[in-house]
Amino acid sequence: MFNSERCDLCGDCLVLCPYVDYSRDEAVDQFGRLMEEDAPEILTECVTCAGCNEFCEKGANPFDLILARQEQTGIPHIPEENTRMFRGLADVPSVIIPGDSDKPTLSLCSVGDIIPGLFDGPLFKGMTILKGGDYFCRLGYIHMGLETPVRENAARFVESLAAGGAEEIVFYHNDCYSMLALKAEEYGIEVPFKSIHIIEYLLDLVKKHKDNIKPLGMKIAYQRPCASRCTPLKDEYLDELFELIGVERVERKHDRRNALCCGAPLMTRDRKRAKEIKKRNIQDAVSHGAEAIAYLCPLCALNLRKTASAEGLENHHIIELVKHAVQ
Repeated sequence: MFNSERCDLCGDCLVLCPYVDYSRDEAVDQFGRLMEEDAPEILTECVTCAGCNEFCEKGANPFDLILARQEQTGIPHIPEENTRMFRGLADVPSVIIPGDSDKPTLSLCSVGDIIPGLFDGPLFKGMTILKGGDYFCRLGYIHMGLETPVRENAARFVESLAAGGAEEIVFYHNDCYSMLALKAEEYGIEVPFKSIHIIEYLLDLVKKHKDNIKPLGMKIAYQRPCASRCTPLKDEYLDELFELIGVERVERKHDRRNALCCGAPLMTRDRKRAKEIKKRNIQDAVSHGAEAIAYLCPLCALNLRKTASAEGLENHHIIELVKHAVQ
C-alpha cells in the first residue's frame, strides 16, 4: 500500500528504474503527477517489476501507487486474449497428494509442472503436495496493472492452504511466498501456518547433507524474480546455498537490487521492448563470465531459456542444481 506520508518526492524510485531514463526533475514531475491522480507516461513505461518499492528507502511503496493508477486508468491496455494463459492458471484442477505427517507440506501453485521432473527424487520425498488453481495466489495480476484480483482472492487462497491443517508449508512459487509474507498482512488476513520459502527449505536440506555434497564448480548468473522485491533478504539465504553447493554467483550489473525482469510481463503488450530487455539481461550474464543461468521462477525459465541457450548459456532451476550437488 502506498504511504503518502513517507514520500518526500525525492525521485529515487524512478531515477533508479532500469527501464526508463528520467532525470531527477523528470522523475519528481512524473511521481508528483501520480500523486495528483494524473496519468503520466510512467503508467505506460512501467514494466510492473515493483523495483521502485525496493529502491525507496523511506518505505513509501511507490509501485503500489503506480499499480493503483494503472488499474484506475486501464493503462497499459492489455487485451484479455493476450493474458489467457495466465488467467487460466486459476482453473487448473487442484490435487492433494498425501505424504508423511512429520514432514512439511509443499505447495506447487499452478506452475509446478512447467519444468518436468523437477520434484522427482529424494529432495521432496514423503511431502504432502498441493497443486492447482486453489493454491494459485494471483499475485502475477500486478503485471497486468491489476491489484483487485489479488486482494479479492487473498482470503480464499489462505483458506485453501490452511484446509489441510499443515503447520508448515514450503512454497515453490516465489509469488505465493511473497503473497503470504507481505500482502496477507497488508490485507489484514491471519496466516495460521508457517510459510517457508523454497530457498530456505533447500538451504536447510543441504546443511543436513553437507558431508555428501559434490561441489558443482559452476559460474552462474541468477535470474532474480520480480516478487523477490517483496522479500529481498532471501538473497542472503541464496548466497549461502550457492556457496555450499559450489556455485559462484557472478557479480554483474543486473542482479540483486538492480535485477532485470525476465521480460514476460511485457510480452503481452510490447514484444519488441521485451526482447530488448531479455537480450540486455543475457548479454550482461555472458559478459561477466557466467556459464549458466539459474532460475527460481519457472515462468522466468520458460521465458528466458531460448535466449540464454542462443548465447551459449546452460539453463538450470535452483532445485536442479541442488539435485546435482547432493549425492
